[in-house]
Amino acid sequence: MKLAMEPVLKTQMELEAHEKECAIRYAAVQEKLDALDKRMWRLEAMIMGSTILVVAMVVTVFMGIR
Repeated sequence: MKLAMEPVLKTQMELEAHEKECAIRYAAVQEKLDALDKRMWRLEAMIMGSTILVVAMVVTVFMGIR
């Protein structure tokens, strides 16, 4: 009976070690995604601000022509 349990315990230990490594990797991936999310938000804000500025400039130019 002991011989039959040994492979099961070994497999269980390997699985637990694998799960720990995956948890570390997933935490690192999540940190990268969070950083990218912040950068994307800043880029979106810059694009929106630039769009508003361009529209305001176009309106000003067309109002000045008339």
